[in-house]
Amino acid sequence: MPNENLIYVADSEFTPYGNKSEQQIAARVLAISEYLITRKVKAIVVACNTATAAAIQTLRNKYTIPVIGLEPALKPASEHTACARVGVLATQATLDSQKYQDLKDKYGIRLELVEKASPLFVELVENASMITPKELTLIEKELQPFINAGIDSLVLGCTHYPFLTRAISSIMGSKVTLFESGLPVAKEVQRRLINQLNRVNDQSSIHYYSSNPTKSQAMFDLILNSKVAIKPF
Repeated sequence: MPNENLIYVADSEFTPYGNKSEQQIAARVLAISEYLITRKVKAIVVACNTATAAAIQTLRNKYTIPVIGLEPALKPASEHTACARVGVLATQATLDSQKYQDLKDKYGIRLELVEKASPLFVELVENASMITPKELTLIEKELQPFINAGIDSLVLGCTHYPFLTRAISSIMGSKVTLFESGLPVAKEVQRRLINQLNRVNDQSSIHYYSSNPTKSQAMFDLILNSKVAIKPF
C-alpha cells in the first residue's frame, strides 16, 4: 500500500498494558479509536495483542470501517511444529484473555504449550537503547523454560517482542522457528481495503502521535533510525 497515508498513535503514557485491567485497556483503545475516526481513516489496526483481546469486539460493534486486530500466531505455529511442543511468550493479560483461550481450544488441543508472561521484554524494548551482554543474560534466563521444554516453535505474542528477534534467535538456536503477527496483519489490511486503495502515485506520509511524546521520542528515533516529529495525542 505504497500510496496510503498512515497515522500511528502510541499510548506511551499508559503503557505497558499487560498489567492493567481489561476495562482500563478497553477505555484507552476506545479513546484512541475515537480520535482516529475524527481523522476519517479507512481502517483501524489495533496493533497490540493485549488491546485486541480487551477491545476488538467493542470496536467492531461500534464502527463500520474495518477494524483489524492481532492475536498470537498459534495457528501457524501449530501447523509448523514437528514435536508438538510450542512456546507462547505474551503479556499476562493476553494469556488470561478469552480470545487466547479460544485460540488454545482451536489450535492447541494436541500441543504441549509452554506459556510465559514476560513484562521484562516489554521493558527492554521500551527502555534499553541497545542489547548488551547484560541484557542477553536476562533474555536467556527468561527463555529458559522454553529451552528446557525442547520446543521447536515459539510464538511472540506481543508486538514488542519482535524487536528482540535477533537476541531471541541467537539464544534459542536455528532449530526453533519464531512466529509473530505483523506480516499476516498487513496482508489482511491490504485485502480488506483492496477496493479503496489510493491508485494515484502520490507521496504517502506517516504522522506520529503519542500520549507522551517526550517519553516516546528516544524509542521512536531508535526504532525508525531517524528523528521524527511526534505530536501529542
